[in-house]
Amino acid sequence: MEIQYNNILLQMLMVLFPIILYLAITNDRYTNKKDHSYWGYICAITMGLTMAFAIKIDEGIFLDLRMVPWFLSFIYGGTTVGIWVTIFYFVIRFLLGGSGMIPAFIVMFLSSFVIFKFRTSFQQWERKKKILLSKLFLVVSSASIPFIGTIVLKEPLSIVRLICYVCFIIANGITVWLAIHLMESHREKQELLKEIQRNEKLHVVGQMAASVAHEIRNPMTSVRGFIQLLSVSNNITTSEKGFLNLCLNELDRANEIISDYLAFGKGDEIDQLSQVDISLEAMQSVKSLSSYSILHGVNVSLDICDRAIVMGIPSRLKQMFVNLIKNAIEAASPNGNVELKIYIRNQQVELTITDDGEGMNAQQIENLGLPYYSTKEKGTGLGLMVTLQIIREMGGNYTVKSNLNNGTAFKVTFPLI
Repeated sequence: MEIQYNNILLQMLMVLFPIILYLAITNDRYTNKKDHSYWGYICAITMGLTMAFAIKIDEGIFLDLRMVPWFLSFIYGGTTVGIWVTIFYFVIRFLLGGSGMIPAFIVMFLSSFVIFKFRTSFQQWERKKKILLSKLFLVVSSASIPFIGTIVLKEPLSIVRLICYVCFIIANGITVWLAIHLMESHREKQELLKEIQRNEKLHVVGQMAASVAHEIRNPMTSVRGFIQLLSVSNNITTSEKGFLNLCLNELDRANEIISDYLAFGKGDEIDQLSQVDISLEAMQSVKSLSSYSILHGVNVSLDICDRAIVMGIPSRLKQMFVNLIKNAIEAASPNGNVELKIYIRNQQVELTITDDGEGMNAQQIENLGLPYYSTKEKGTGLGLMVTLQIIREMGGNYTVKSNLNNGTAFKVTFPLI
């Protein structure tokens, strides 16, 4: 038996090239279920190729880089994709036969328990931690195959065979390092491009808000005053008064939109942060919207586990709460529930606003915060746009989790003082 360096390098290329091809195909596109299917096909084909050009140790005993695409199928494709790729592997390896499939099946089975725990936290880690722990997982898993095989099959361990095992383990570590690096670099690039595009749109809206909003509000104030005078006149009919009240309501709605523009155009308050009790602002916001929730038949509950002090602007923070709670009330189902929770975790205050409404798909979540985008019929999207600006001003972050017919959870985190 000789050390097959050519097959090791060929397998590394066969693992990395399909990943590059996948990234090129899905470039500048939103991730969807079809992309996850593509990723499953890529991982399955890659696994098949690695087994086709495996390092033959003995009759029925092979070494290859199948663990890398199997690992990546779970991490970037999800549980469903990972399970299908696992089934594909078991079928192919069973057809190939040989005594070597016993330790391979044992390692794959035991590693599955680790990877299910592993993938739940993977997306929250930094790139260095992802690469480090992925290499550790692959090195341990790949080393377990020859180790268990030597014990179970009672195969003698020669110097050449030991060198093959070491090269095989190192190849797994290097390949998963390069694969994770490629995937994470592509993901970070996509997020950066989206952030640049989003900031460009927000900058245009901010400039327009600063120059136009005041000029529109002044004549509207005059018009509203004259309509109020007409509405108390005794020379108009009841139906005409109803029309005037309708005009007043629409003017008020237009005024709210202009207020959102003005709030978005403000930039002079960013450095005027002070200590704010976020729990107190939440309670006041829920109280101020109590009549609005009753009008919509929605129950709003507040769960405050801790008193949290953050740096912010009280009026802006209250505006953020009002916008988020109001959106949740409008999105909730008839006689539904909206829940606001505030608690402290890892030196951060986390607040979550959950509704039981229709929810949103991935595309709608992606578009949240864009100018003029709203899931409501009469919405402008400006309220949420201002809310996200307030979150950024206070050094916070947000995430949105939603599924169709399962409601939406809007989570915001702020650093504690």
